Amino acid sequence: MTLPDRVLDAGRFGTRAKWLLVGALVLLWVSARYVAIPGIWSLLDRAEVLGAAATSGAPSAEAGDGAYTKVYTAAYAVSVVPAVTGVVLYLLWRVRHTVEERFPTPVLLVLAALATCQVASVAAGWGDPYTGSAIEEQLEGTGISLWARGAVERGWYAGYAALVLGAAALTFAFTRPPRHQPRWILALVPVAVAAPWAALAGPYF
Repeated sequence: MTLPDRVLDAGRFGTRAKWLLVGALVLLWVSARYVAIPGIWSLLDRAEVLGAAATSGAPSAEAGDGAYTKVYTAAYAVSVVPAVTGVVLYLLWRVRHTVEERFPTPVLLVLAALATCQVASVAAGWGDPYTGSAIEEQLEGTGISLWARGAVERGWYAGYAALVLGAAALTFAFTRPPRHQPRWILALVPVAVAAPWAALAGPYF
């Protein structure tokens, strides 16, 4: 049995439980992709703390790029929060457990839910294959104000870069000796998450 097989131990679930789990994750994906994420986009557009783009109109010259930066940063953070939460949960679990130990069922279910939400986030930014709408058209269809669309779109796409770099960082960390892996994760993942935010901010930095 390989290490992933031992850690995940899918055999703990019976056939009926597996189908129920798959059904629940599919339902979660659909809800996140078509309900929660458009709702989050609307929230970013209307939140007072982010400048209330939906009701305030284009930011004044005095506001500078700060108003855009808030929306861009919030969109970026939301687009990667399931993955970051999953990494944090894994590190907390590793504090008292070895890399070979089986995930407890509650931890495994939470990680599966977070992974599903992250896939939904990526799918939302990727576009709708049925309508051919990219994220820009989807933001417009959701009713996001004109000036907020660019910041949300850039933040979401920058999140893609963070996910790729984060995956590379985790892959490298897991090639290290098990007792050193948490340290490598703590050293590399924050950089992988923060670097794309700064590098791709463009006019919003």
